[in-house]
Amino acid sequence: MLPLILEPLPVLFLLAVSMWLVSLYKDDVSIVDYSWSIMLLIAVLVYVARTGVQSTVNIALICMVSIWALRLASFLIKRGRNQPEDRRFNAIRKRYSPNFALKSFYLVFMFQAFLVWLISLSFVPGFLVDTSLHWTVLHSVGVAIWLLGMIIETIADNQLHRFNQRVVKDHKTLNTGLWRFSRHPNYFGEFCIWWGWCLFAIPAALATSSPILFLAPLVMTVMLLKISGVSMMERGIVERRPDYQAYRDCTSSFFPWPPLEKVSDNQ
Repeated sequence: MLPLILEPLPVLFLLAVSMWLVSLYKDDVSIVDYSWSIMLLIAVLVYVARTGVQSTVNIALICMVSIWALRLASFLIKRGRNQPEDRRFNAIRKRYSPNFALKSFYLVFMFQAFLVWLISLSFVPGFLVDTSLHWTVLHSVGVAIWLLGMIIETIADNQLHRFNQRVVKDHKTLNTGLWRFSRHPNYFGEFCIWWGWCLFAIPAALATSSPILFLAPLVMTVMLLKISGVSMMERGIVERRPDYQAYRDCTSSFFPWPPLEKVSDNQ
């Protein structure tokens, strides 16, 4: 397995270098977001090129990763078009100045490449099994949870994008649609996607005696909740959006749940 898992590293490194050079030209580190899902798709395709497509299970997994990656990348590019550098990366730029242009290579771009490679390892068992692996109930459950996550994330992303595109807003915080039931429904959708893939991979992991399939969903759950997701997005948000405190007091942080009290529909 070792030669296989090392296979994507040179490609991911070259992609990281390319994105870093583009970021220097644009003076915008936040473009790293655009390549996140595409890098994972490329890592998976490298595994496929090495092992070959051996079953409908493999085909389904490739399709799910492709749909997720292309949808997310295209949305992020659309959202970021003609926008200044994301405040998350602007804060990192200030923290690590001077010489941030050089530091961003390993702090941002190489870190992302390593993280993508690390979580891509969870997909390896799915491409090591032979054609004797047939479709099971777990595969169907995994696809269903992945599809639920895709629908939730896509709707939530589009609702927030339309809200932020409005010239005149009655309030600064979106509290309708899916955002009525969760302060971060897009992250919850992403959470479902990764755990759906995990369930989908269980039959292959059992066939190869590999527990590595849990690595990606666990890492992504920590990222979504504690590092680059909920925790980072809510840091200082009340100062930027005075109406957010009332929204936070009655709305679930992550898992969708009916609000504790009626949220005004003033969108």
